[in-house]
Amino acid sequence: MNITNEKVTEYLDGLYRPLTPQLEKLRKEAEAEGVPVILRDTERFLAVMLNITRPLRILEIGTAVGYSASCFAEICGERTQIVTLEAKAKMCERAEENIRRLGDGKQISVLAGDAAETMESLQPPFDFVFVDAAKSHYRAFFDGALKLCRKGSVLVCDNVLMKAKTASEEYDPKKKYRTSIRRMREFLEYITSSAQVETCVFPAGDGISVSVVK
Repeated sequence: MNITNEKVTEYLDGLYRPLTPQLEKLRKEAEAEGVPVILRDTERFLAVMLNITRPLRILEIGTAVGYSASCFAEICGERTQIVTLEAKAKMCERAEENIRRLGDGKQISVLAGDAAETMESLQPPFDFVFVDAAKSHYRAFFDGALKLCRKGSVLVCDNVLMKAKTASEEYDPKKKYRTSIRRMREFLEYITSSAQVETCVFPAGDGISVSVVK
């Protein structure tokens, strides 16, 4: 289920242009294997956000194959350092291999382990945070990352509409995702009512929240 309709998605995908041939190849490899990477319109949204904010340090929670971190490196250039956290050790190894192959090894640090725990050892501040990991733990990720941010830092969370399930339980007919839906709704209520950040939720990709630290 797309959160817009198929025609809109098809049209927007037609406007997409890969950042580099190498990243296009990595995207196709991941998609062929069913490994989740950021959607095309999400990628373009992030590219615009990064060009506006010009961050010096980026924290990513959820590395997968290293695609999005490598996109950030391509968009921001060598001036930006990226720390990306991944819970699965095997996925970390694969991400590191892809990142080295793309020539971003000196710019991107891949850290294995539980993200909430790993964040406790990181040094602030981070200017930009991208959360794209276990949806049921978004609040813990957000709170941990917020401690590492400064005034004006931007936190972006991906897939917050969960293929429209967050908006309506009719998109979860077998009730498989009741807990995830409840937690995501609680998370969105939390960040949109927080006095610490200014938040907007966009119906782009699979739903993107953008929070700016006050």
